[in-house]
Amino acid sequence: MGRVRPAVNTSTGEYVQLELLDAEEKDPYEWSGGGRHVNASKVNAAALWRKDSGYTKNDKLVYGHYLFNAPVGDQPLRQSFREIAAELELRPTAVGKSVGNLHRGGYLLPAETVGRVVFYKLNARAAFDGSSLRQRRAAEKAPRPVVPCPPEMKEEAS
Repeated sequence: MGRVRPAVNTSTGEYVQLELLDAEEKDPYEWSGGGRHVNASKVNAAALWRKDSGYTKNDKLVYGHYLFNAPVGDQPLRQSFREIAAELELRPTAVGKSVGNLHRGGYLLPAETVGRVVFYKLNARAAFDGSSLRQRRAAEKAPRPVVPCPPEMKEEAS
């Protein structure tokens, strides 16, 4: 423990402002991992993780990957399904299926297309990496995430 510091000036009886850190110590809010935080909806996340949500374990794993690897703001995660699959020890087809489920449910939104590759971003209503003001602005037009997971629609052959 640290050294003992008085809380009251004994000669005047006034409270003394306690300094918990010495001037030489680092900023108490500087985190070793960079200090970034994600504002996430606990209600939406809890609904996604429920047993009866309709989302698979892989869906939850992929959502967690997007949650913790998404860039700041409203930017998409610019990783291919193959790169995500390598990090999560899944097959690229499993990642693609999970991204499709999360997209249908509104947890991931398409943000950018490069050729035939679509990059997705987190729905600002579910989670956002940035200030609350920017999150409110980003969430104004964002759909609400849906639980249970909507079924995959089969394309009809004409």
